[in-house]
Amino acid sequence: MITCYLQKGFYFQKETEPFLFCLLKDFTPTSHHGAVLFRKIIENERQKGTTVFLTTHNMLDADLLCDRVAFISNGNIVALDTPRNLKEQNSNHSIIIDYLYQGKREEQTIEAPELKTGIPFAYDELISVHSQEPTLEDIFIQYTGRGLS
Repeated sequence: MITCYLQKGFYFQKETEPFLFCLLKDFTPTSHHGAVLFRKIIENERQKGTTVFLTTHNMLDADLLCDRVAFISNGNIVALDTPRNLKEQNSNHSIIIDYLYQGKREEQTIEAPELKTGIPFAYDELISVHSQEPTLEDIFIQYTGRGLS
């Protein structure tokens, strides 16, 4: 027996455990606490083996919650992969390094392969190292040619 519920954008199909949990419209909590609670609920369902199908324009939620994402443009899937793979495949592999050298704060951008032999410049203290991978929103725009609204 299959039981379906459709209310306020939530759809549940329960035949046997685990069941299908769908969010059919964009659900963006209005507070930080609401967003954290929402993500915890989804993560708890995932850990139980529930299939979670989420449709959203919120790329942060997609990045944090989804094992795989699909970008749809004009009715066609234009990209389908894990968030991590999409970011790696579309990265320019640049790294920004902030550091101190002779009392002055400096910043250099280098390519990731340059780090294989160590940091390729003189420094006294490293302050931060940041990869410049694109966000899922950047990738969505790249694949679809338009931003999210």
